[in-house]
Amino acid sequence: MNLSRVPLLVWFLVPTFLIVGLGAWFFSKTTKLSSEENSVLAEKVSSPVEGTQDFEVIGRNHISQGASGSGYNSNPPASGPHWAAAAKNGVYDSSLADEQVIHNLEHGHVWISYKPDVSDDVKNKLKEIVQKDDWKVVLAPRDKNDSAIALVAWGRVLAMDEPDYAKIEDFIKVYRNRGPEKTPE
Repeated sequence: MNLSRVPLLVWFLVPTFLIVGLGAWFFSKTTKLSSEENSVLAEKVSSPVEGTQDFEVIGRNHISQGASGSGYNSNPPASGPHWAAAAKNGVYDSSLADEQVIHNLEHGHVWISYKPDVSDDVKNKLKEIVQKDDWKVVLAPRDKNDSAIALVAWGRVLAMDEPDYAKIEDFIKVYRNRGPEKTPE
């Protein structure tokens, strides 16, 4: 067969159909993967931190900046509707909106919240832990906590009325970077 006799239109149609077909296949595979990411439970760990409660993941939907989320199943919330903008990691002296920090959890951050009336010694020790290694860790006061201190990761909460600093450091090591979106920040 003489390739110079193949019409020019065929040279354009065959590659076009190949590209469209591969694109359709790729996007159908991507859709299946992302539905698996939306699983009901958080990623399993080999050695869970004692006392940590696992909660059903109730969603990852973004809501308008400033809007209130609802339907949370834990206090503090460990998943659910949240703003598109995450907080920067580190130490905060004032409260952050739950909807903002949930976005951090989705990226694998650990959120340490404490009631504003905990002692200055406790606050300073928590700050020291976070400042020593603040990669994907947010520390902020939160007056809506049920417990004096709450450690939160995607789908998980560890509530403490008395601080256990070794357990706090273990929680960070075990659950950091286990959100459904792996990001480098």
